Amino acid sequence: MFPEMLRLSYQHRAFYCYVILSVWIFLLVAGMYKYIGIEEKTSSPGRRPASEISLREFPRNLKLDPKTKKIFRFCNPPDDISPGAEGKVEGNLTLEGILVFIRHGDRGPLAHIRNITTVNCAKDFSGNPEMENTYLGYQNFLQNVSSYSRTAWTQFLGPFHGFSMLPDNSKDCKLAQLTGLGVNQLLKTGLLLRNTYYNKLNLSNNTIGSKDVVVYSTRYRRTVQSAVALLYTFLETENFANFAKISLQESQSLAFCNSDCACSAADKFSKQHSKEMAEHLKSHPAVANLIKQAANVVFEMPDQAQTTDPNSLRDALLTYVCHNAPLPCIDMEVQQFCVKTEHVTSLFAYTEWEAKQHAKSRSQRKYGLLRAYGLLRNIVSHMLRIVSDAKPKIVLYSGHDKTLEYLATALGLISDRFAMSHYASRFIIEVYKINPKNENHVASDFYFRVVVNGKDFTQEIPFCRNANYFGVNIHDRSDKSDKVKTESKLCPIEAIIRQLHDDYFTPFNATNFKDACSMRKQGR
Repeated sequence: MFPEMLRLSYQHRAFYCYVILSVWIFLLVAGMYKYIGIEEKTSSPGRRPASEISLREFPRNLKLDPKTKKIFRFCNPPDDISPGAEGKVEGNLTLEGILVFIRHGDRGPLAHIRNITTVNCAKDFSGNPEMENTYLGYQNFLQNVSSYSRTAWTQFLGPFHGFSMLPDNSKDCKLAQLTGLGVNQLLKTGLLLRNTYYNKLNLSNNTIGSKDVVVYSTRYRRTVQSAVALLYTFLETENFANFAKISLQESQSLAFCNSDCACSAADKFSKQHSKEMAEHLKSHPAVANLIKQAANVVFEMPDQAQTTDPNSLRDALLTYVCHNAPLPCIDMEVQQFCVKTEHVTSLFAYTEWEAKQHAKSRSQRKYGLLRAYGLLRNIVSHMLRIVSDAKPKIVLYSGHDKTLEYLATALGLISDRFAMSHYASRFIIEVYKINPKNENHVASDFYFRVVVNGKDFTQEIPFCRNANYFGVNIHDRSDKSDKVKTESKLCPIEAIIRQLHDDYFTPFNATNFKDACSMRKQGR
């Protein structure tokens, strides 16, 4: 009996071991599937080797489609900077002067972001030997001119004499500083403008005088460096002769508003618009959640503003996207979260939609009008000098995306594209003189034209539509043919003067800047 019981006990023990082993294998397999599931959704719990992380690089593996092309448009690589409608007017007229407004070139992020060491911000010529030679020539020019005539160079730089003119040559991205790519963008833009305007303005190395070129810049290293890079290729100088005749002038505000900056009503409209944008984001909870999660990954020490502002996140992501760098990851307790391509495209789609709402906002339009008033006064002043003295030939404003946005608002150009200007954007006002049969010119003989990033926007300016425009032919070789279009119109200088003095403050039920800025008049 006892041997029989012992035999049964061994059989049960074997059975129990088999059951326990089966359960253990089941749990092991289930755990592996769970691990794999997390890997697919949020990446593995552990850190992946650099070779695996590099496969997440946004630009290299991104399939180009309409959505992603819009994203890369903000990078504006030098090879994409090409001539458009600038200066293609034909007829019995003369180009008297141009006012050029630029956004600075590509820069480093405005806040500390993760994995910044993986972002290569050194100059990249992308196999373009012509641009490489131009950059090296510019570099040599800056090195030689500072030793050749230090006093004259200091005089040219004026209030910016302590600024270095070239970005750090290291691969590191410096916070908010112009990159090598940014320098190349402005060198290319200067070449474009030179080919378009230099001969038409009758400029040469021997005729440029101190009153021919006026340059303004905000007090940021990136805007000063952008202005100097553009001037180098625009003036096509291998010596200091032309620069010695120019003095950089400082603007205390990115709006270039001069003495017309302080405005309590503008601050009120800005706050109203911020509330509108916050409500828009609140109505898209999925996007708000994406911004919060992605901001915690992208920014090293995100604050509340960065986790709720889609535009701050978009700006930071451009540092990775425009420099072909891997999107960042972060360990979050038991798993890892990585910013993915679909996160970037979703965010940019939202900011594009938001820009359309931005353009429709009445509070934003009023805010922009008040901020841009001083700039428009300055523009009209230079236009009148061109009419009376035929000088200056070139007025350059080196500013920011907000600078171009305010200017567009002042001219009545309401479009989402002006709320999202890419790096090295160019906004040009061309001033023309109609050639009469005699030499006596009057103000009515002068007209202007607005071209933004190669596209003519003159006919979209409200106060130009009903003015006594001047029809012109546009010689358009963009399609590599000799096709001539006769669809463009020039706007009379008188129209912008009338807009500034008579109609500018109509939206505020006021007749001057002081009343328009009054909180009492606008309502508290």
